[in-house]
Amino acid sequence: MSGMAVMTVTGKVSAGSLGLVLPHEHAFIDLRDLVPAPHTISGKALAQEKVSLTNLGRLHRNPYAVLDNAVLDDERIMEWELHEFKKAGGKTFVDLTLRDIGRDPVLLARLSRALDIYIVAGCGYYIKASHPPGMDDKTVEDITEEILREIRCGIDGSDIRAGVIGEIGTSEIIYPNEKKALIAAALAQKETGLGIHVHTDLWATNGYEVVKILTGHGAPPEKICINHIDVDLKMNYMKDLLNLGVYIEFDNFGKEFYADRRHKSVLKGLFARDIERVRAIKELIDCGFANRILLSNDVCLKTCLHHYGGWGYDHMITNIIPMMLDEGITHEQIQTLMVANPAAFLDDGKD
Repeated sequence: MSGMAVMTVTGKVSAGSLGLVLPHEHAFIDLRDLVPAPHTISGKALAQEKVSLTNLGRLHRNPYAVLDNAVLDDERIMEWELHEFKKAGGKTFVDLTLRDIGRDPVLLARLSRALDIYIVAGCGYYIKASHPPGMDDKTVEDITEEILREIRCGIDGSDIRAGVIGEIGTSEIIYPNEKKALIAAALAQKETGLGIHVHTDLWATNGYEVVKILTGHGAPPEKICINHIDVDLKMNYMKDLLNLGVYIEFDNFGKEFYADRRHKSVLKGLFARDIERVRAIKELIDCGFANRILLSNDVCLKTCLHHYGGWGYDHMITNIIPMMLDEGITHEQIQTLMVANPAAFLDDGKD
């Protein structure tokens, strides 16, 4: 019998037991080093504030204006927030925080046990801006070995193993070191059977190049997921990717920012609204692509959490499922999108 297994931070489970999955999230993350420093006096002062009701409005237009918004590090708050996801019916949480942006497998395992939910941890390298100083010197073989070690032995010297590859980072152009990380991910995928999550620039169409690199090095399309295609909704681009046989991920639910271009920050433009995301999903389902779409919130800011005025990790279940039903997506289709698809993507095909 072919296997159906997924490695979580507390051990192996069957892919059929994952229940409702958030396939792309962050429980702990620290993006502060990736935020460009403001130049004005007022900008510098705002950057040092704490997230509060007073600056919430500004953070909807420039989420990185307050550095405090770019870090999730409070275990107690996180336990409460993830408990809301569990109470809403959620069962599995995939944490794609990588090295140098706050990865902490031990904390993930503690949360998993405390809440009795499955947590799957990622591995590999995120975008160039987060790479360690020695990245130029690492070969594809070096990176492949690192990824395989984290999958087979454990992350950062722990015995907590990665269960998915990624989110491998690409920028507005794919830099040489990012390409090395992609090739290494494909080579590790061939040996392990794991799914590969790839972060793409929110306004670019780098998915074509990413898929070419990964499949060119042996990764099967059905084990590749192109992330963040739901900020700038380009229907033809999505259909092109789906026709290549890969997964695409709508993973910015809850983020309806208008990123003001004057702010010269991390984000450079308009974000789609949740209702527009849902209507795009409906159109793709009607085109026959229901079994290649993943859905998540990609929580990576304090303002995404209930504690700071956001909709929380349970947003998909509490708010988006009813919205999908309103737009004519059926219960069965929702099961496909939120239970069957992530299970198939995460399943390593082994016992």
